[in-house]
Amino acid sequence: MFFLVCCGSDDPASKDPAADDPSSEDVDYSDGEYSSGGGSSGGGSNGGSNGVASSSSMKVEAVPAVTDTLIEDTTLVADKNALPECNSKKEGQSFFVEGESTLYFCIEGEWYPSSAVSEVLEISCHGGSLVLNDPDGEKDEEESSGQGQTNPWGAFGGGGNTASALDTMPARRPGAHIVGIAEKGPFRYGTSVKIVELDSTQRLADSRKTHKTCITDAAGNYSFDSVDLVSPYLRVEANGYFYNELTGGLSSGMVTLNAVADVTDRDTVNVNMLTHMEAPRVLKLVENSGNNQPIRSVKAQALKEILASFEISLGGSSGGNNGFPGWGFGQQQATVSTDGRFAEDISLFDGDEYSAALLAISIMMQRNGSGNDMLQYAGGIAERIKGNGNWDDNNAKADLADWLMVLDTSGSYATIRNNMASWKLGDVPDFEKHLRSFWTNIYQFGACNSMTAGTVKHVNNSLSKFFISYYEQPDGPRTRFICDGETHLWRAATDIEKDTVGFGKGEYEGQIKSGVINVDKYYVYEQSKGKWRVATSDDIMEFVDIEEVMDGLAPSDKVIFILRHAERTDDTGKSGHLTAGGKTQSQTVGKKLKGEDIVFANSTYTRSKETCENMATGAGVSYTENTIADLDGEWYVKDESKYESCKSENGGGWGATSAYAYKGICPGVYYDFEDRSEEFVTKIVKPAFSKVKRVGVWISHDTFVVPITVYGSNKKVNLRYFDTKQWIYYLAGIAIIMDSKGNIRYVPVRGLDSGTMTM
Repeated sequence: MFFLVCCGSDDPASKDPAADDPSSEDVDYSDGEYSSGGGSSGGGSNGGSNGVASSSSMKVEAVPAVTDTLIEDTTLVADKNALPECNSKKEGQSFFVEGESTLYFCIEGEWYPSSAVSEVLEISCHGGSLVLNDPDGEKDEEESSGQGQTNPWGAFGGGGNTASALDTMPARRPGAHIVGIAEKGPFRYGTSVKIVELDSTQRLADSRKTHKTCITDAAGNYSFDSVDLVSPYLRVEANGYFYNELTGGLSSGMVTLNAVADVTDRDTVNVNMLTHMEAPRVLKLVENSGNNQPIRSVKAQALKEILASFEISLGGSSGGNNGFPGWGFGQQQATVSTDGRFAEDISLFDGDEYSAALLAISIMMQRNGSGNDMLQYAGGIAERIKGNGNWDDNNAKADLADWLMVLDTSGSYATIRNNMASWKLGDVPDFEKHLRSFWTNIYQFGACNSMTAGTVKHVNNSLSKFFISYYEQPDGPRTRFICDGETHLWRAATDIEKDTVGFGKGEYEGQIKSGVINVDKYYVYEQSKGKWRVATSDDIMEFVDIEEVMDGLAPSDKVIFILRHAERTDDTGKSGHLTAGGKTQSQTVGKKLKGEDIVFANSTYTRSKETCENMATGAGVSYTENTIADLDGEWYVKDESKYESCKSENGGGWGATSAYAYKGICPGVYYDFEDRSEEFVTKIVKPAFSKVKRVGVWISHDTFVVPITVYGSNKKVNLRYFDTKQWIYYLAGIAIIMDSKGNIRYVPVRGLDSGTMTM
């Protein structure tokens, strides 16, 4: 056998003290409206990292993943063969063999299971690690003296070092067997669990009666095999590292969770986030009764209030308890209960509604991290609930809702589920519905069912970072949410779902509209299917810069650019001039044609001539006036007497011109679109190529440039002012290219940064 007395740990968590403050990174989430740095604490003040980071594509639909600090537990191995060499550096250290669910200790060059070790050495715990002690040697001061640690929760009073009646009273329940599970995620082996008996004569203050044990498995199980209890009222405290649901690894630091329980009629006391958060409220309710009610009579109320604070409603009512003989605490009282369940009855892997509620709230409490920040956050909320049973901090609720929404829409709920399933401790409960219920209720979305399927909403809670005043608001977050018709769950709407709200049935095949939210995205109506779809490059042609068009010409190609004039003054008559900016625009575009022998053509309007002059200046060539009256803009108008009426019926000249080009409106007013366009190319453009060495520049006006550009692009440029408010920009239009065989091709072209403008 072995005789070495030793202690030590290779605990990875203990080596990373800075990990309790995970670094946060600024998240550009839905137009920069959501930053991961500094969420609200439960009490309303700013806290630490929110544990999410952004990646990309459709804003909410495929962005953040959980980034709470991942700390691998290097003391877990799959089987005994995977145990490291037991040498002097590993002496006294423990490793957990998952295949056997057994803890092994390294002692004198050999690995021994904890069951064999405990027969010879005492296994205690300190700092989140297991420690071996010689049973005949000196004991830990705390254990040998029986003194309890100072309680960090003010609600429990401060009587731990004060003499009380319990100190001299005989055990009223000798040899009690108290067991339970300590969970945030499951507390890891090395966690210390302490029972502190509470003194009912001192307003349930901590007494000197304490009992301590250690968790020696990976599931958080603890057991006091035989303790002599004087008081039925206990505070059970678990202090150690836990397995983090959000990352699958260890928590970033040691945490302490508490449970306050009445063991009159129970042997099991679980310690979890519900017991921890309800404890102050339980003691407050007892205090409010003048300390005349036992803990068990207020437990159900406290639990229901905690659950309700997070939009969770479970259970019904039950009667009183029978109790163990010998306690003599008087008449048992009927309680309003959650199906008779108390917080200390619940654990993460029970597979019921209460497990789901516990897990949901446990996840929520990691809003600011998994170490001390988590405890401060949970403590702040518990303190708010303590007074009147209600978490009344609407700012903190909105902040939590934002975080949960980000986790949900990023797919992080699935990550959490997979992490927990990998622990193989049981079925993971349906926590997702409670998290979704919380954030959708805070956002005031209402029910998602067959009646509301397809409804798209925005966040109208003004406390949310995703708040906007109205659905189409152009600035602010672009996040919108839809009631899914199949799952009957609210989820982030895809671009097409949120952008086509209000479109209704299209007016014609191939109709294109810009998105309601994403105005830079376009959607096409397919009449045969009666649906809108995302526009592709086959549906929409982009305007190409003049320099790119020139670069793409074959040596024998010739090109005539038909462009709208540059920026003009407010005088729209024939004598109206360019602005100073328009002259600069013209010269800038002219420079792109420097070195070319350019043949210019202008309309009868002054601004057309001035555009040609300034382009020639920019190109470094001379300008000779060459007027083509057909460039004035009325080429497509057949009946001038009816033209004004058509314009007034279609929102003005821009609306009428664009609707004619795409839909063929006002047939008596305009010529046939295809025939008239082809006539211009055949009778006017093609013959003009004989005078062009390589480049021609014709400056016209929007009411002509729009239809001819729509024709040349086969209606694939978006100049649908009547529909999308897109109009031709200055010095943009169509490039008509003729090859050596006389074949014609068209390219939508721009001289400036954009080919269109939104009016």
